[in-house]
Amino acid sequence: MSKPRISFLSDDEIEAIHNASLQILTKTGMKVMSQEALQILKKAGAKVDHEANHATIPGALVEEALSRVPKTITYAARNPDNDFVLDKQTPHFTTTGMPAFILDGETGERRNSTTEDLACYTRIVDYLKNVHSAWPSMVTTDMPGPMQCLMEFITVVRNTAKHVEHEALNARDARYQVEIATAIVGSKEQLKERPIISAVQCVFSPLTYEKGMIEGAMEYARAGVPVVVMPMPLAGTTGPVTSAGNMALNNAEFLGDLVILEFVNPGAPVVYSPGVGAVNFKTGYHRWAPESSLMHLGLNQLVHHYDLPSEIGVMGGGSKLLDAQAGYQKAISLITALLMAPDIALGLGGLGGCICPETLTIDNEIIDYALRYIEGLEVNDDTLALDVIDKVGPGGHFLGEKHTLQHFREGWMPEITDMETFEIWEKKGSKSIAQVAKEKTKEILATHKVEPVPDDVEREISRILKRAEAELLK
Repeated sequence: MSKPRISFLSDDEIEAIHNASLQILTKTGMKVMSQEALQILKKAGAKVDHEANHATIPGALVEEALSRVPKTITYAARNPDNDFVLDKQTPHFTTTGMPAFILDGETGERRNSTTEDLACYTRIVDYLKNVHSAWPSMVTTDMPGPMQCLMEFITVVRNTAKHVEHEALNARDARYQVEIATAIVGSKEQLKERPIISAVQCVFSPLTYEKGMIEGAMEYARAGVPVVVMPMPLAGTTGPVTSAGNMALNNAEFLGDLVILEFVNPGAPVVYSPGVGAVNFKTGYHRWAPESSLMHLGLNQLVHHYDLPSEIGVMGGGSKLLDAQAGYQKAISLITALLMAPDIALGLGGLGGCICPETLTIDNEIIDYALRYIEGLEVNDDTLALDVIDKVGPGGHFLGEKHTLQHFREGWMPEITDMETFEIWEKKGSKSIAQVAKEKTKEILATHKVEPVPDDVEREISRILKRAEAELLK
């Protein structure tokens, strides 16, 4: 079967970006705010200045790290039926994260997100067939600051049987998450074999590894939990204004992080997640632009060059409403990204800097359309249908043909998208896609039952939570 694919950077351009990244690491170097991470780099052979929190990393260490990192990763889940593999063959999807706001479906107002909002949103994730893992997509602003990260994690674990991807701002939070995941799967060895969680670690562009996040990532790496390394340089502010320069910086930040994690635990699972972006120089605010998509596409091509698992941002946009702008920006960015065959596409459910459950429901349908698009088409004797065409002949029709009966279900059909005549649409209430999505979202929350955490595991989670409260809120 012929599948549409994009590959627009030449081999020489890929090599140029890689070599530029190595020069950044060997000449400019990285600021590493963790003495523990600096010690690991020094032991590996990097040039380290502990007082300046600075390290330069030889290209040989990068090559060694690239040889150690797994090329495929299994993302396990509480329910094994939801397991999937990052093998550069099939795209999977996860939600966006993590604003502190939600667009309230009842009032239409933007407000601070709560633990209950996150629980409801996660139940929708658990239902939707095209969402394969759950990132805690909003901040639990009703929780005390020190407890927010852990409560977000626990809330999602309790409300989906799918894979959970989160983050930790320090090693302590990472250890608590690993402890809970271990309680669910049964042992540390089983967690390494079937990691039901993964963790995002953002790099502070340009070229800075913040102490808490890098030490949290190191804890995950030791536990065999996949670490999703996400540099986020913005062209012209925290990265060079040119796309090529911003890509080289993003790649250097990833490779430096990879060296640390692979020398912490050789063979630690790591996922490359380019987070490059563009900025509106009138306001300083991030903007969704064609350049962002091009940089993501180019870096995903570089990920394939390294033969690494990837997670790429898609379906973003600047619209604050469920309108035409939201739709076209999401669809364009998704389809172009899928043509590069990422392992995970990140970004579902976001709307103009906040979370919108109705948007998540619509995004699920956009994905369904896009998956059919990238599936391509097959050309053979059966699909060319010459015998059927000859049988029907001029002026006939194909409705009654066995060939039609055999193949008509292959055509894409929507669940919430309107494809009726005007008269039928009007008879059904003249509803917009936003109204239909709102009704569908309410239906999911009213009827979908999440597979519960076993009672003994729930008791252990509660004990861990009580211990964390005593430590973090003292």
